[in-house]
Amino acid sequence: MGQVTAALIWIDEHILIAQRGRGKRFACQWEFPGGKVRPDESPEECLRREIKEELNLEIRVDRHCCTVNHRYPDFDIELIAFWCSIMAGELRLLEHEQVRWITLAEASQYDFVEADLKVIAALASPPGEGKRDRKD
Repeated sequence: MGQVTAALIWIDEHILIAQRGRGKRFACQWEFPGGKVRPDESPEECLRREIKEELNLEIRVDRHCCTVNHRYPDFDIELIAFWCSIMAGELRLLEHEQVRWITLAEASQYDFVEADLKVIAALASPPGEGKRDRKD
């Protein structure tokens, strides 16, 4: 089972979602940004690396939110989601088609990859702290 991370970046009652690039597996579906954990890194290190590579943002990994297991037809993943804060950088799309800031109530309007739907279900109450201006 492969480990994958997801960044839950929450600002002013909105959470950041990203649309997967064309030509990738699950093309044009929505997800929380993140990626595959390499053998030589922790999930937190992976998340900092992936967000820098994908969105040009430096983040702080604040705390674990949830871990979900999901079985796709040809592989299994353990998706580890963390609450994160933007520390520096200017948002640039380096791998995704687009990003959006949405409320959790709006999540049902987007075609999310299956594992991320389990994260959305686990988000009973977002944190009330760390509200900052969006970096878009």
